[in-house]
Amino acid sequence: MLKRMEVFMIASILILVTSIVMVVYTMEREQEFRAHNRDIQTAVVDSAVYAIDLQLENKRRHVNLFMDEYSRLFRHLERFPDDEISAERVQQRLQQRFPDFFTFTIADHRGMPVLLDVETLVGEACQTDLSDFASKLGRAQQTTNEIFIHPQPFHYHYDVMASLDTNGYSKIFFVSFYLDEIADILKTHEIPGQQLFIVRQSNPGLIEVSREGARDKLKRNAELTAGEQNRILVFANIPGTDWRLVNLPDADFEQDYIDGLWHEVVVVLCITTVAYFIMITIIFTISDRKQDEA
Repeated sequence: MLKRMEVFMIASILILVTSIVMVVYTMEREQEFRAHNRDIQTAVVDSAVYAIDLQLENKRRHVNLFMDEYSRLFRHLERFPDDEISAERVQQRLQQRFPDFFTFTIADHRGMPVLLDVETLVGEACQTDLSDFASKLGRAQQTTNEIFIHPQPFHYHYDVMASLDTNGYSKIFFVSFYLDEIADILKTHEIPGQQLFIVRQSNPGLIEVSREGARDKLKRNAELTAGEQNRILVFANIPGTDWRLVNLPDADFEQDYIDGLWHEVVVVLCITTVAYFIMITIIFTISDRKQDEA
């Protein structure tokens, strides 16, 4: 009887040691997964922010190049702002140069548009942005506007502005763009288990852009919930904008993986326990046969 008790004690100790080893090993795997997942999120965000910043810098550079290229036409428009044919020529060339082009205008040093805006495409948010940009003119050699979404119905867009000198006076060349190219950057940088959103720095709960496009194309609520904001651990501000890129991890994706790790522990311990008891049963059976033969 004592020998059998000793065998049970040894088996129990072995099962306990195995359990401790499995639990410690799985906890380490869980920590490694979380750390690795955080590293991946950081790499994705940094890469996407770099691509978006590069895209916006290229937009600003090409807008300035376009302005220099057609300086004579701009001087003509400044003198004859009602010349719709010349304005149409500029618009056609902008459409050819920029696939995501929306609209343009020229504004005076106070930020007031001087071109005839027949379709009223330069809305209230654009005019506010123009006024802010105009107030910066003359303060710095190179002036840029802070980029954010202008929520014009059916035409959500962002603006790029450049200082335009015509006939000895400072003007503003103003071009609006759709968000398709920015959304494509998010789409190409997203990986399974993570979602990339551009939110406002001044309002971190408000989604500006997703892989689906601007805020008006979202298939979900435009406001991040408190729970979603708490899950965001990796983010970065986009230079020269009021935008912040956030990485929202899929809670189910991460939890499913961790649950899978602990499911493996349960399975291994069950198999180990059953194997020990089978081994004990075999040992006792052999021992009983030997005693009967004796």
